[in-house]
Amino acid sequence: MHLAQLLSDLLLSLWRGTMDHILPDHVSMWPWAIFHDAETWETHGEAVSNAAQHLPGSFDQKPRNPAEKMNSGYKTWEYQVYIFGLGPVLLFDILPRPYWLNYCRLVRGFQLINQHSISHEDACTAQALFTQWELEFETLYYQRRAERLHFIRSCVHQVSHLVRETVKKGPPICYSQWTMERTIGNLGQEIRQPSNPYANLSREGVRRCQVNALKAMMPDLSPDKPPFPTTAIDLGDGYILLHKRDSWPMVPREPGAKAIFQYLGHRCRDFKIRWWARVRLLNGQIARTAWRETKHPPEKVRPAQHVKIVIEGETRVAEVLYFTRLPVEAGIDNDDNQIWVWKDVAVISMFSLPDNDLLELSCHTVSSCRLEDDDVRVIDIKSFLGVVGMVPHKPTLPSGVTEDHYFMVEKPGLDIATFGVPYEGPAAQDDQLDEQEVEAGEDDGGA
Repeated sequence: MHLAQLLSDLLLSLWRGTMDHILPDHVSMWPWAIFHDAETWETHGEAVSNAAQHLPGSFDQKPRNPAEKMNSGYKTWEYQVYIFGLGPVLLFDILPRPYWLNYCRLVRGFQLINQHSISHEDACTAQALFTQWELEFETLYYQRRAERLHFIRSCVHQVSHLVRETVKKGPPICYSQWTMERTIGNLGQEIRQPSNPYANLSREGVRRCQVNALKAMMPDLSPDKPPFPTTAIDLGDGYILLHKRDSWPMVPREPGAKAIFQYLGHRCRDFKIRWWARVRLLNGQIARTAWRETKHPPEKVRPAQHVKIVIEGETRVAEVLYFTRLPVEAGIDNDDNQIWVWKDVAVISMFSLPDNDLLELSCHTVSSCRLEDDDVRVIDIKSFLGVVGMVPHKPTLPSGVTEDHYFMVEKPGLDIATFGVPYEGPAAQDDQLDEQEVEAGEDDGGA
């Protein structure tokens, strides 16, 4: 939604010191103007570009270097991924702490409200975060100074209405302008008469409506095409196993051979398996594997081997090494013959749980994990929730330790991870939504 672009423009104009100002106010009096120096802004832009290289292709257009492309068609989606995905980590220990905490509240609330499915608890948390963010924003930036009144744009006040409108209408992402703009773009691509483009565009729109009407009345005019090649295997529940795969079956080998034998729970070692490269998940994303992606130069890959999973009721993040199908005993038939079935699994390398201190400090916007290469496991493919981006960084944690970590970035709109740690900010209780209003919204088919 365009609110993301409006808020991004407001924050960046403050941080860059490009916001209009009059005496006695001056940029030198703005402790938040961290990018007023051109060199610092260029360094940050390069950090954004480098981090974006680690986002999966399912995230659509990755954010470009804002220091170079901000004034040349920077897209709303780029702002959303940059400001509401990468920003909290890239600005950690750069933006002064009170301003960074205020920014994290906005980001977390925006992530919650952007989900296609929003729980009552998430709605209450988002309302608390937005209310606190607006009050702190006015205190930290505006400071009740007449010459700074223009800092409080209409988008600042609009944020406080997001949750209540969600209760009435449903999640904002479901009625935003993405669909309409995509349709306009598709129609624009069909223009073939530059001398009279609007008449041509109008005619193309009419023709598309006519074709859609005919297909609706006579479905046989548009026979269904198989969405996947014949080599794909439908695993059920929306999961599809896709090529590439090993040309020949082989005895389980490392990495993962030990984990496979432990998973099967028997000593049979005379079976063979194939490695598979991709799986389509229930949400439409394609999860890939380190087996195939490490064969290409990093700059030519949009990595999709990092996934969010559920293990024993706990949300975790893992790197997929490869997918495979294991033969599993399924009982004995009437002739006392052993029945075997295929078990579709993934061999994964686990990430640690996020640093809890940093997670709580950032209002759950910074999930910083270590990759534990020695923790290799085998899990059911249907335990996958979605593909995420894991971007390498080296933070100084609140504990004072500095070490190599990865921070998680989730695609806007999908359900977000909570890692079982509830938000307990100071406004979590005082600014809750009215219970009756939320329940009424749920009864009306709201969030």
